[in-house]
Parts: sequence; structure tokens; C-alpha cells
Amino acid sequence: MSETGRVAQKNKIILGVDDTPQHLRLLEQCILAGGYTFFGAGNGFECLKLVTRVEPRLILLDVQMPELDGYETCRRLRHGGGLDHVPIAFLTSRNSPEDVKLGLSAGGNDFILKPVSFSRLMERVQHWTSRRVAVRVPVRSM
Repeated sequence: MSETGRVAQKNKIILGVDDTPQHLRLLEQCILAGGYTFFGAGNGFECLKLVTRVEPRLILLDVQMPELDGYETCRRLRHGGGLDHVPIAFLTSRNSPEDVKLGLSAGGNDFILKPVSFSRLMERVQHWTSRRVAVRVPVRSM
């Protein structure tokens, strides 16, 4: 594959992290239907391992996960993970001001609330994948 092909393919990789298999499958279906490549991880540790092999263009990260929650996963991705340029959007049902504050202070760029429609999800995916690097000005999506 040419270098141009590799860059184009890399720009289409979305990593979804959710400990609920049904949510992860639904997310995968949406992302694939949107024309992107999808990699899934069932928890934060799987995510951290996966990013050593695959560089996603966007990470969609659930907050509530056992052992290593989304906030701590995000912190680890940002500090020492070499992924400062990759946008991280929390995809969660938690929407208190404290949750948003924790997510953004952990290094997240966006906060997308579940349940989310296909069109809204793809709007946010397109928004973040069209940028060259993660913008450190956080956006909160409803």
C-alpha cells in the first residue's frame, strides 16, 4: 500500500471502547455504515493495549467501565500514550456537570450523551476526523 493509502486509511480508523458488548456492536455498526474502519475494545486496558498497534483518528470512550474507568483511560492515553493529537470523545449517559468537568480535565475533547442518534454520532465523528489534530478547546455535545 502506498504512503498516501496508509494515511487515508489511518484517518478513517475509529476506536470504540465500551464494556457492554451490545453497545460496542451497535457502535461498530454505526461507524462501519458511516464508511469508517472500526476497532473495538471492551475495557480501558484493552484500549491501552490496542493503541500500541493501531493509531485511531478518533477514540469514542465510555465512562462507566469496571477496573479502569473512562476518565483514567483517557488520562493514561494523554500522559505517556503518545496520543495527544488524537481526539477523545466520551460517549456516555453520565451528564452531570461534575462528569463533564472530570472528562474534560482528564483530557477529553468532547462529551456525547447516550442515547445518541446515528446522524448525531456521525456528525461528531465527521467533525473530529476532519481536523488535523485534536483541538484542546473542549466541546460538549448533547
